[in-house]
Formats: sequence, structure tokens, C-alpha cells
Amino acid sequence: MTMQALVWTGNHNVTVRDQPQPIPADGWVLVDVAYCGLCGTDLHICAGEHPRSKPGLVIGHEISGTVHADRAGFAAGTKVVVDPLLPCGACPPCRNRRPHTCASLRLIGIDVPGGAARQVAVPADRLIPAPDTADLRQLAFAEPLAVAVRAVRRSGLRLGEQVVVAGAGPVGLAVATCARLAGAATVVVAEPLPVRRKLAANLGFEIVETFAGLSADVFFDAAGHPSVAAGMTAVAAPTSRIILVGVYGMPTTVDLQAATFKELTIIGSRVYSRDDIRTATEMIATGRFDAEPFLTRTVPLDGAASAIDELRAGREVKVLVEGAA
Repeated sequence: MTMQALVWTGNHNVTVRDQPQPIPADGWVLVDVAYCGLCGTDLHICAGEHPRSKPGLVIGHEISGTVHADRAGFAAGTKVVVDPLLPCGACPPCRNRRPHTCASLRLIGIDVPGGAARQVAVPADRLIPAPDTADLRQLAFAEPLAVAVRAVRRSGLRLGEQVVVAGAGPVGLAVATCARLAGAATVVVAEPLPVRRKLAANLGFEIVETFAGLSADVFFDAAGHPSVAAGMTAVAAPTSRIILVGVYGMPTTVDLQAATFKELTIIGSRVYSRDDIRTATEMIATGRFDAEPFLTRTVPLDGAASAIDELRAGREVKVLVEGAA
């Protein structure tokens, strides 16, 4: 049997085509995809810029759906969020209960077929069940929200602190929202793109095009851009914290003298722990986090290839691809 899927075929080419229906291995579960979010990582894959992804890959790792059939302790129809992380389970970080920092971490939608499809096969231990009343459309945002939950937890944010977030993409805006929920006195979002600035303003944040001249007790780099790295220690107040949320593709310049003189703490935050994505799922399912404003466009699977172009052009913030569930 075959199904439709969004496939990167090499170079800058991405298309919707028929693929074999996944056959779950022992310990894996077949999920009927409800929605799959597309993100910056997918853009890198579809530009041939991701070092691990190979042409012919079904992309997409922000997945919500329902269990296709009774299997591995899950009843058919159970609403689920997919935790796409595939740790090896054997390296020192995995053995020390930090599998999200696995030395050879793989992901669904990057290293194995993803969720921009009618169905996806997922290890049973990567499924997070959600209540029957949960909105599967909003639950597709649980994965990027988990990144924000992790970053804010890593920051040790305290009530009344001043926060600056660089980058108003989906993760940056989720970080800003979580910082506000955690008790930040002010949250300023720096973003050069008008579409993203408008969304940030609609969410009630103070917006600037550049963070130069600001001061922060906690600075979140959700952009991963060299210009942010070069200026973030100037914005950080003495003894403050800088949280690296965006991933840099290569080494970049940071003013380490300022980090020393100000006694700054620079904290890396990599994806999320199992508890972080469970928390993100619960926040959405219970209504404590409204993901709807972040979801700027939804497209049917057969029109998903054009959504990559819309994202690359900066005309959308978060695009969801409809699956089958």
C-alpha cells in the first residue's frame, strides 16, 4: 500500500508523492497524522544544508495524530504527540539520564521518515498520550513549545526579571510567552522581519528591530545568528544569564571579555527533555498555552510543497500540514 508524503528529493526540490505505507517494527506504532508543523530545520533540509538528511526523506518532526491500531499498550484512536528524538541509549549522556544530549542523537523527520505524510511509524516510547478533548491542531505545536519550556527552565528565570528575546520565530515567541508565564516583569522581542514583528505585537510583547541599547537580566538567543552572538554580551546586565536556544551552524564571535568582566552565565539549551515535551503537551491540552495565534497557515498535504516556499520567503511563521487523522 502507498500513501502521500512530502519528500525532499535533493538540491532545492521538494514534492508530494506516493510513498510505501510505513510498517511498524517491533516496539513501534503506526500513527495517523493529524497535523505536522514545518520549521527552519525543514528549510535547511530542503535546501540540502542538513548534514545528515538524505534525498528521498519524508520531512516533518512536529507531529500530532492518533494511534492507527491497538499496539504496544496504546489503544486505536488515542490522541498523541510525537517526541521525535531518537537517542542511542548507550552513550554516557544517555546512561546519565540526559538522552536529549545523546552523542549520536537522531530525529524522526531528519534521520528516518517524518510526519508530513498520511502516516508515520514511531517507537512506542516516543508517544505522549493526550486527553480525548485535546485539540490536535494545537498539539502540533507541542514540539517547538517544548524547546521553549526547556530554555526558560534552564534560564532559572525569577519573578520580576527583565527579559530580552532575539528572534520572533515560533520558538522565540514561545520562549517569550513562557517567560511571561514564568513571571518576567518585561519581555522585549527583537526581530527584523515585519511579519514576525506583527505577530509578536499581537501577542502583547514590546517589539524592537534591534536589541542594541537594551538591558536584560535574562537574554534568550532564539535566532542563532552571528549578529546576535556578537552583541548579546553588551545587552546582558552584570551577573545576568544568556540562554542559547537557536543552533549555530559553525563557530561564531562572542565578546568573552565582557562575559568575564560582567560575570555572565552563558547556558546552552538543546532541544528538550522528556518532561519538557510532556509539560508542553499538558500546557496546550489544558489551555494554559494557546497555540492558535502561532499557527499562521494550514495547508492540505497535496499543497504542502508550496508551503516550503512561503516559509523560506518569510511570509508565514508556522505552517501546519494536514495529514489523515
